[in-house]
Amino acid sequence: MGKIISFGLQKGGVGKSTTTGLTSHILSEMGYKVLSVDFDSQGNLTQLLTRRSPYDFVHKTSLEACKEGNPKPYIHKITDNLHLLPAEDFLSQFDKWIYTQVPETKQMTVLKSTLDVVRDEYDYIFIDLPPNLGGLTLNGVCASDFAIVIMQSEPFAYDALERYLEIVQAIQNKVNHNLRLAGILVSLLDARTNIGTYIMERVKEEYSDFVFETVIRRKSRVIEFSVEGVQSKSRSDRDALQQYKNFCEELIKRVNN
Repeated sequence: MGKIISFGLQKGGVGKSTTTGLTSHILSEMGYKVLSVDFDSQGNLTQLLTRRSPYDFVHKTSLEACKEGNPKPYIHKITDNLHLLPAEDFLSQFDKWIYTQVPETKQMTVLKSTLDVVRDEYDYIFIDLPPNLGGLTLNGVCASDFAIVIMQSEPFAYDALERYLEIVQAIQNKVNHNLRLAGILVSLLDARTNIGTYIMERVKEEYSDFVFETVIRRKSRVIEFSVEGVQSKSRSDRDALQQYKNFCEELIKRVNN
């Protein structure tokens, strides 16, 4: 049975889509069967993994999968080991749909029920969550076996961290008793700034063992992957990917313990 892992924080620009996409890519290259779920209406994960516009997938997304309760018709094959459930703007209608069309007792578990249809076909299912605490994020966390918090090393993301952890704990207590916090990943660290280093050290001090040892540092080459596709041809490619490979190795150990 595949492990379902979500990447979230209610702040934008912290690296959730990039981390979800590169983690999916690396683990698929390692031989694991991976489904990457874009659950953010911006469609950045879709664009990163397919190198196509999210609008190419209108009516072929995670929204339709949830409405039908079956993701199979909407899964896009990238490679034999890497599949994608895409997203585009209309996914923003998800909240209106669940709160008006779905029975109250099932509103928070729509995505879980949908992914349960295919979870036995994958080793890992990764969910990229939007930068808010609405129905998409709540459904994504409720569907997860493990939650990962992407914590950019800057003040606004740090301020959001405690509330997101409270949401994870509340869902664990009330909806999904099997949910676990896989950890907090410090991302987009700019070593040139004192504030970035200060916040990273503060997070490590406050949350100790929950913080991944891997730290994702800003690298311009990673940004270029969204245009050129994920590559490992040059030294700069491999250098940019190495920190994500380190994270993947650490993640595998954590979720299999």
